[in-house]
Amino acid sequence: MSYGVLSHFLAAGHRELDRLMEDADNACGTPRGAAAFARFREVMEHHLEIEERVLFPEFARRAGPGGPLAVMRQEHDAIRGLLASGQGDPGAVSHALFDTLTVLVSQHHVKEENVLYPMSDTLLADCAEALLAAMQEAPAVHG
Repeated sequence: MSYGVLSHFLAAGHRELDRLMEDADNACGTPRGAAAFARFREVMEHHLEIEERVLFPEFARRAGPGGPLAVMRQEHDAIRGLLASGQGDPGAVSHALFDTLTVLVSQHHVKEENVLYPMSDTLLADCAEALLAAMQEAPAVHG
């Protein structure tokens, strides 16, 4: 088992999300804006789900439900709230929404990559391969 497999996989997901968020922001007000936002939202929801359904429960079982998990869950809820605000009317997706999302998501990713993921690599080293397989097999969320 290679150390860092969880953080490597999850951080790669962050890079994909960054690209999709930028693409959706750049597409605001264009014919492909709604589709680009929908794609970003779908991939973000999937990423949040695999963390919450696979990583967080095992982390909490070993370290307790507080600490970084409490903060991560709060931030996931805030991200979902912003995503929902742009979901109904394609015209509601604005550069202002993406400015807010960019700040929140960027700060969230930094916390995960510098705190939660390294802790996970250490705490969950003995089951990292199984967790990785579960994350890779998790079906995409269609919201």
